[in-house]
Amino acid sequence: MPIYDQTYRPYRGTFEPHTMRWWTIARAGLKHYLSRKGMLAFVFIAMIPAIVRGVLIWLSHQGALTDFGIIDANFFRGYLAWQGPFLLLICIWPGAILIARDLKTNAIQLYLSRPLTRRDYVIGKFAIIAGIGAILLPAPGLLLFLMQIGLSDNTEFLRDNYWVPLSILGYSAVVIAGAGLLSLAASAMTRSGRYAGLLFFAIVFVSQMVGTVLRLITGSPSFIVLSLPEMVNQVGGLFFGGIAEQVYVLPSMTVYAALIALSLWVLRRRVKAVEIVT
Repeated sequence: MPIYDQTYRPYRGTFEPHTMRWWTIARAGLKHYLSRKGMLAFVFIAMIPAIVRGVLIWLSHQGALTDFGIIDANFFRGYLAWQGPFLLLICIWPGAILIARDLKTNAIQLYLSRPLTRRDYVIGKFAIIAGIGAILLPAPGLLLFLMQIGLSDNTEFLRDNYWVPLSILGYSAVVIAGAGLLSLAASAMTRSGRYAGLLFFAIVFVSQMVGTVLRLITGSPSFIVLSLPEMVNQVGGLFFGGIAEQVYVLPSMTVYAALIALSLWVLRRRVKAVEIVT
């Protein structure tokens, strides 16, 4: 009978720095979702507005669209605003199931029993939403900007709109942060991914309905700060300018920041290594 060496064999692989351990969760999640045919089909459909705007940029430089207008900052802001519903769908699926599924299967205890902190777990889950959101919002927007520069005969566009890439990145970061954290907070409130998705959608829909109704009843546009879609519109005004109700940017951003803080508080309360049932 052969005798095998049973002595301790130390781990000889590489150790990830603690600050990057969240990337293990994010990488696995992105690889899982971006390898599914349904998600790839969704991403392709979400790219259609970018393709259309790319064609419009090309045709405008060919002189085929004389009535189209100029390519300016509002052109790129319009693209980002158009991508909002696609980001909303990402927050519903897969965003709303990311934590709810782990609560249902008690997988959070397995995550946190490893050299992962609660912060690593939340950042890793958020990075999944942010990674897919980056594919939908800032990446195509920056490519469209580079396309416009490449087709221009002079530097006039770049001289007048050099700040647009930073606005695209800033707008995308703020919107993805708010939507992603709210989606994770909704996911942490229940063990059902379906209910979490409905809860996230209800928060967005109810906020818009309440803001619109109060605005119509009182006649005061200040109630737009209660509507999440209007808050996002104010974010666009902050980074791109040119909206009629720009006076409400600061109140909207204050409410938006409070919503992010509330989402972080919910995640802190709900994501635990041990769940105490009373």
